[in-house]
Amino acid sequence: MRKVWYILTLALASILLCSAPAAAQEAATISTLKDQFSSVNAVANHLCVVTDNWQLAFISHDKEHVGAVFITETELGVEHDHDLNETAVRVAELIGMSSPVIQEMERAERTTAIMIDTDVMEGLADEAEHIFWGTPLEGMAFLLQDGYFYIDSINPDGWLLWKTVKKSNVEILMPMAPTKLTAIEVDGRQKMNKHAAEVLARKLGLGSNTASDSTRNAVRRQLHFSDVSYMNTKSNIVGAYSGKRYSMGKRNSVSNMLANRYGGTLLYPSIPTDWPGEETEEEAEEEVKESRPLTPREARDAYMEYLRSLSSRS
Repeated sequence: MRKVWYILTLALASILLCSAPAAAQEAATISTLKDQFSSVNAVANHLCVVTDNWQLAFISHDKEHVGAVFITETELGVEHDHDLNETAVRVAELIGMSSPVIQEMERAERTTAIMIDTDVMEGLADEAEHIFWGTPLEGMAFLLQDGYFYIDSINPDGWLLWKTVKKSNVEILMPMAPTKLTAIEVDGRQKMNKHAAEVLARKLGLGSNTASDSTRNAVRRQLHFSDVSYMNTKSNIVGAYSGKRYSMGKRNSVSNMLANRYGGTLLYPSIPTDWPGEETEEEAEEEVKESRPLTPREARDAYMEYLRSLSSRS
């Protein structure tokens, strides 16, 4: 069943209306988020934090503007001061999402959701001509616009699992951490023979198979693949098997992905952080201690200390 995105309308609208008079505060970018959170892991086009027992991954296409956010529980059933919807609203307000939509992953063991800024994603989709046009966020925008694939889940490494709206038995695993998206892994029960691979490539905006059998065999031997069923020589895109695993993308990236050298994992800091502008309970207690009136004895002791300080100066 295709997943349903829902709009943060009422909750977000009330937040934005309440904050309208103070519109001088600019929306947070990847750069400003680094300063606003005390503990972050920022690499390439994303920034990860842990706060209120939520893992938050802010995904960008230009190392600045956030187009998508992953929201995941740190542990199954852990308590939060703010639930998923409240956290989503806080995130949308923080980064200035004017038109956010959110999808909760129904089959996830831990509460997990992805929120996107439709304005950002539509702008990226208008420019992207295929899945490997640029960053993972741009590849994601391309697939969302086409509508043939939908996001089914987010795995623990932060890879998106895409399924087709039709029962084609083809699934895609997309890494979201790299600076540029150059390869995906293809899963599912569909055997990726020459015909199936070419159909998939067209759905991904990659064009037809242009290489001869002899050329594909030469690449297979060179990179130690078990089969190369697709190759577009103009874009240097291949679809290849290594054993039972199949990947499609740039030639060397496919080789690295099938050899588990591609990376692409979203890493979260081990130290949690407070929400920007919110003080810890210890800080609040300390402020209360500092601001409360002195008792008569404390006032006398303070006065005597003051007198002693004056006598020591003379």
